[in-house]
Amino acid sequence: MVMRCSFTIDYDMVEQIDRFARERSIERNEAILELIEAGLEHFEQGGTIAAKQQRSFEELNELRRDMEMVKDILSELRNEVRLVHHTIETDFAREARCVPYQSRYPWEFWRK
Repeated sequence: MVMRCSFTIDYDMVEQIDRFARERSIERNEAILELIEAGLEHFEQGGTIAAKQQRSFEELNELRRDMEMVKDILSELRNEVRLVHHTIETDFAREARCVPYQSRYPWEFWRK
């Protein structure tokens, strides 16, 4: 069964693959396929494959995702602060208004 794959690799890895392809006089896609097959064969024979550090583009993508999450959280926090500020301001404005029976003397009611 044939499967089409799409993946991203960094510039250094592309250079290594292209060098391998030039040495064997094959296309880049064939070189990638040969390298994958060689890695699987090595793994099946009991060899171990050392996991390397994350590539720089993977770290960048992860940082971008984290930054988007931080932006979302900050925008929610900003909206909450605005709501609380509005609520406090409204309550303060209500309390600042004078209620007639507290702001007038009793004889001022009789004059009406």
